[in-house]
Amino acid sequence: MYHEDKVKDIEQNILYQMKDYTFDFKGDKFSLDIIEEDKDKKLFKIYKCKEGLCAYFEVQTTGPYLLKVIYDKTKYKKFYNEFLMKIFKFSIIIFFLLLLISIGFAIYSLRPMKEALYLLENFLKDIIHDLNTPATSILLNSKLLRKRGDFEEIERIELSAKSIASLYKNLEFITPNNIIKDENILVEELVNERIEVLKKIYPKITFTKELNSLSIKNNINGIERIIDNILTNACKYNKKNGEVFISIKKQELIIEDTGIGIKNTKKVFQRYYKENTSGLGIGMSIVKQLCDTLGININIKSTLGKGTQVTLVFP
Repeated sequence: MYHEDKVKDIEQNILYQMKDYTFDFKGDKFSLDIIEEDKDKKLFKIYKCKEGLCAYFEVQTTGPYLLKVIYDKTKYKKFYNEFLMKIFKFSIIIFFLLLLISIGFAIYSLRPMKEALYLLENFLKDIIHDLNTPATSILLNSKLLRKRGDFEEIERIELSAKSIASLYKNLEFITPNNIIKDENILVEELVNERIEVLKKIYPKITFTKELNSLSIKNNINGIERIIDNILTNACKYNKKNGEVFISIKKQELIIEDTGIGIKNTKKVFQRYYKENTSGLGIGMSIVKQLCDTLGININIKSTLGKGTQVTLVFP
């Protein structure tokens, strides 16, 4: 808009200079020509002709002629290019000014969201920290009850308390930046231990194992959290009477289920992302952070209604 208005102003200014030129014909800025009168040619108006810019004026003669004043194309092009360069410089200044304003406005606009996320994380930490004390108390008291008699109900209480404790352990690894990786770990033992617990929590899930021996040097608590979250999800989001297949091949741990599947595998590692109402949406986020920290490559393949396959490649 600025360009169009400015070009009109330039042409209008040239037109007035042409009119002044017709009074004395002084200077070499314009050239002249005499043409026959043409009804299509309006007086005192800029036209773009092959010579450049042209305008037509009346001639003080008795003949049907018009005075054609010409502003050379080369001169106009030079003047126009200088004008374009000014606009370009002006546009760059405006662009960076708007960019700075936009960045400032974006930072100002995102501040409430950052504060809300910070409050949410602190809220989660406080909640799960508070859950740890009663969960520990329940586990201790259930062990005391076992001494008086072993009941199935006591086992269920223990399993529920362990599930609550697992949430607390997840939160401990919500920012896993400094982890020591010097412990010898037998991956198949960790898998077997977790499967035994999950069998009691999910009795209708069938577990199929093909576990070769795999020994790695890493952080045992971090590896436990990764395996625990993936296996728990494989059971939690499985179909009724579903199956979970676990295999170890060379340096790979593969966990596959016959569950509901994942709609968006690219978003599954985002914190607080979840595709249903259950869960907190932090489990897989912690898994991804732990994998990155511990040097483990994680791949997810999923088909809706058929199931999900998670592959862990250990270094």
